[in-house]
Amino acid sequence: MSQSFVNRLLSILLSILVPLNLWMSFHPLAKYDPQVKTVLEKTGGFMKGCCHTEQDYDLLKGANIEWTRSDIPFPFEKDGSVSPSYLSWKAEKKAYADNGIKVFAITPYPYKYIEYGLDPRDPANREEIQRIAKFMVEDLKGIAGAFQITNEMGIDRFTLPLTLDEAVDFIGMHAEVMYEATRDTDIIIGYNIVNPIVGIKMLKYNKWLDYIGFDLYIGCFEEFVHDINLYQVLLGLIRTITQKPLILCEFGYIGYGETLTDAQKKELLKSYGFSSEEDAIARMDEFLDALPRSMSEEIRELYPNASAEELGKMIFEGEYSHHFYKQLPENCKLDGYEHSPEGQAKFFKDLIPRLRKLDYLCGAFVYCWADSSHCYVCGQPDCPVETGWGLVDGQGNPKPSYYAVKEGFTD
Repeated sequence: MSQSFVNRLLSILLSILVPLNLWMSFHPLAKYDPQVKTVLEKTGGFMKGCCHTEQDYDLLKGANIEWTRSDIPFPFEKDGSVSPSYLSWKAEKKAYADNGIKVFAITPYPYKYIEYGLDPRDPANREEIQRIAKFMVEDLKGIAGAFQITNEMGIDRFTLPLTLDEAVDFIGMHAEVMYEATRDTDIIIGYNIVNPIVGIKMLKYNKWLDYIGFDLYIGCFEEFVHDINLYQVLLGLIRTITQKPLILCEFGYIGYGETLTDAQKKELLKSYGFSSEEDAIARMDEFLDALPRSMSEEIRELYPNASAEELGKMIFEGEYSHHFYKQLPENCKLDGYEHSPEGQAKFFKDLIPRLRKLDYLCGAFVYCWADSSHCYVCGQPDCPVETGWGLVDGQGNPKPSYYAVKEGFTD
């Protein structure tokens, strides 16, 4: 059975199931949930945020953006001193807070702890990991109004070398001390997920969480999901599973992207010195050497034991295919929303009002503020996958999506 046939079948099924299950997104009693009320009281209302912002406070406020979401650098050097990168980040975020922009802080990934010398899989390191977690809360009081414990466990590049179960326990050991350290404050504690399985595995830690975060990019990475209503359906599913207030920690829509023909793909392969995908798989070591450096290094590091056939499947059929070919496949989009500046703006214009009607949803964070000069996965400047998400372009000029978000975030 071909992958294209499977994608078409899934697309047909979803086109039938999404309208039928849209009712799942509405939880009319959520507005009376004391947990939802507490989060909204602590955050000052619906969190209108954006990821990876720049310090253009007037432009941010002009789009009615009140929160910035950002990763905390690992706070310590190996000699135990506070790291300069952490201190610089802290000073930058204090400037945001001083200018009326609230801070949503993401704690470091598991591999950062391993690099520091604290493997979360070793029970002997639990106490020290919890000490660092508590340090971040205490040190950033008055600056950070919300914490997200690590990011997107279940995505290999963020999770490995931990398994999903180990990553869940990593989140839990943070939540235990961070939750207790914030009970007399207006700070909220939670984590984010990219699939419902993590939400189920995390239920045992629910008592130490104020909210559950969800990241969703429908129509940007997969070829069989085309209905914008799936946002509400999936949020309703997470609410049903967790019974917690939700925050959409990341959502957005790629603003550029073309589809390559088979002939164009073949020419690109030839530019690397390979006649076909089969030729590249047969000479996989040579092919990996020919790839853009950051892409090659990531694949070698994350999948050192994968066979040439397995790597070929990932590179030519999986997520990496979009990066290698620097394209968005024809079916990789939402119905009615092109991957263009105008299509991106229409996405925000239509979706944000729907999100704000969900009583259990306490905030939404647009990804992201500015277009990127290069893709952080493959390193290529002309790869659309991680370069065209911005509300402003690379020079800081507002795109149509900026004004759509401004409208959506207007109370």
